[in-house]
Amino acid sequence: MATIPYPPGTVLLLAGTEQGLFLLTSGDRVRWDLQATSLRQEGANIFYAMFDPHNHYRLFAADNRHGAAFLRYSDDFGVNWREPKQSITFDEPGPNQQAEIWYIEPGRPDDPRTLYAGTGPVGLWLSHDSGITWQRNASLEEKARREQWENGDVGTCVHSIVADPQRPARMWLGISGAGSVRTDDNGINWQVINQLQQPQQVEGWDTICTSTHRLLQHTYRPDTLYQQSRCGLFRSTNAGDSWTGISHGLPSTFGFALTMDPNRPDTLFTMVVDKNDRFPIGDQLTVYRSHNGGEHWEGCTRGLPAGEQARQKVLRHGMCTDGHDPCGIYVGTRNGNIFASADNGDRWRLIGSGLPTIYSLTATVL
Repeated sequence: MATIPYPPGTVLLLAGTEQGLFLLTSGDRVRWDLQATSLRQEGANIFYAMFDPHNHYRLFAADNRHGAAFLRYSDDFGVNWREPKQSITFDEPGPNQQAEIWYIEPGRPDDPRTLYAGTGPVGLWLSHDSGITWQRNASLEEKARREQWENGDVGTCVHSIVADPQRPARMWLGISGAGSVRTDDNGINWQVINQLQQPQQVEGWDTICTSTHRLLQHTYRPDTLYQQSRCGLFRSTNAGDSWTGISHGLPSTFGFALTMDPNRPDTLFTMVVDKNDRFPIGDQLTVYRSHNGGEHWEGCTRGLPAGEQARQKVLRHGMCTDGHDPCGIYVGTRNGNIFASADNGDRWRLIGSGLPTIYSLTATVL
């Protein structure tokens, strides 16, 4: 493994874009250094990238290009790249589907060599050797009631993976076009968990919301989950058996990005959009913050663009937080801009611009 070239406390921010992977680094969250990794070329659609903190910060990237998908990894912070000996493979995609890798998630702290990857068409892949070989979880497609799944704008894809740190056999997935599913027996069986608490009506949805856009788990209460979906924001306190709407006070129930303060996980951050054109509502780019698990929301706008400059789309993985206290929040847009707040969302500043369309941001603190 390579020597870590940054001092402890440095924030590493990975920006996956439609033309490669970029790395931003900062020791104080004020001054930022932006550089392209060697995975930088036209046609390299990096849907997602992350550092694995359990394996000397091995860097993984999902590289989707021209109908083919490649999982790549680097042990020198993006200078050189390799492919797994046994990588992720795809069956022939169906109509309106492409072979794509959407998400990569490190394993639990007590299982450091394990990683998970989510794909579209729907697939969950596992590695138990730090990403060198990968195997598909076959039962997901067989037993998750696929007859109820839709085929949305991006088909059906696994974009959120939550491995419960307290119950090793339990895991949740967020699936575009299908909602959320859970296994309680280490992936042998899966159940759809889209039931809304009653009585409740959410824009015409009364019992089932079948397209999750983002899924998160509370840091300290493992039965508490948050999701952003096509019909609103929701919270579950019973591991997903039922969901309560938490969109009250927001100007829209449609959105993609959702993240939380890992140190104070009742603090959530989201962005909502017009469901027709997917742009922010109004003439102000706004990050919405809740300090009480979604019961109340406030708009955070200081330093974010207004007017015509507010028309910037943010994709589902385009917002993240770091592990500092107060936490930093980062927003990347399809316009190629990155905005950051180092004080829990109170104030924002532009830390990167002129980038290609940003698909994802992930933050790691050394």
